[in-house]
Amino acid sequence: MWQGHREKPTSTRSMPKDLVDPERRLPPWSRLLEHNAEGCPRRRSGEKEEHYEVEISNHLWSLWGTTQQVSPGEHGSALESASGRTAAPGQVLACCVMACCAGTFQCLDSWNSSALDTIMLNGQGYYNESLASRQRWARRGDLCLECLNTTCFLEGREFWVDIEKFNTGKLYSRSRSLGHALSVFFGQHLQTGVLQLRDQALAFGFIPEFASGGAFFLFHCQARGRPLFRDCESAPYVLRMRKLQQLLYCMLVTLDEKRHNVPFRIYKVGCVPRSN
Repeated sequence: MWQGHREKPTSTRSMPKDLVDPERRLPPWSRLLEHNAEGCPRRRSGEKEEHYEVEISNHLWSLWGTTQQVSPGEHGSALESASGRTAAPGQVLACCVMACCAGTFQCLDSWNSSALDTIMLNGQGYYNESLASRQRWARRGDLCLECLNTTCFLEGREFWVDIEKFNTGKLYSRSRSLGHALSVFFGQHLQTGVLQLRDQALAFGFIPEFASGGAFFLFHCQARGRPLFRDCESAPYVLRMRKLQQLLYCMLVTLDEKRHNVPFRIYKVGCVPRSN
C-alpha cells in the first residue's frame, strides 16, 4: 500500500531543465507527436483512442476524450492569461470536481474515453445547476470552487461534495513550492483535489488500487491547439503515473508557467456517493 507520509518533499530543482525553458520541446504526451517517448508509433488521428496509451513504459500513460473543434476565438489558457483573466472559468472548475467524483467510485483501470466525455457532460450540468442556484440569490459573476453546489450527479449517481482550500504557495518557491504542497497534501492521505493557478485549473489525486499498488492522476480540460493539438482542436485528457515526482513534472508542463513566484491554490475535494 502506498505510504504518502514517506514521500520526501518534492523539489522543482530536480526536474528536467526543459520545464522552464521557453524553447523546450513538445510535451511527451502531445498529440502532435507521431511517436511516444520510446519511439513507438501512436494511433492514427482517425482511430478511436478508447483506452490508455503508453507514453513511457511503466511510468506514464495518457487517456483522451473525444476531440472537439473549437473556433479560433476560443483561446487556450496562455492567451487567456494575457487578456487579464485571473480565475479559471466556472465550467472548468465544475468538470474538475466531476473528475474527483469519478475517482471515488471508478478505479483508474476502468476509465476510458467515454468516461472522460461523461465527466465533461455532467460537469456542464453541474455548472448550470450551480449557476442557477447562485442567481436565485441574486448573485452575479462567474462561479468559484466554493460557490459550486454541494451535491452533483455523475452517471445518475448523486454525490455530496465538500470543497475546502487546503494550501497556497508560490510555484517555484524554495519553501512553499508546488512540490512541497503536494507532498503535504498526500502526506495527510487526502485523495483528490483541484489545483488553481491564474486562469488554469486541473484535478489531481491518488487512487489506491490493490492490483497495481495505486496510481496518481491528472485531469485537464482546457488545452486548445498547440502544444497538444492541431489548431482549433481540443479534448479533455487524463495522465496517469506511479510516482509523486512524475505528477509534479506533468503539472508543471501542463501549466507552462515560466515566471517564478506565481501564486497557486490547492483545494481538497471530498466526494461521497449518496446511498439511494
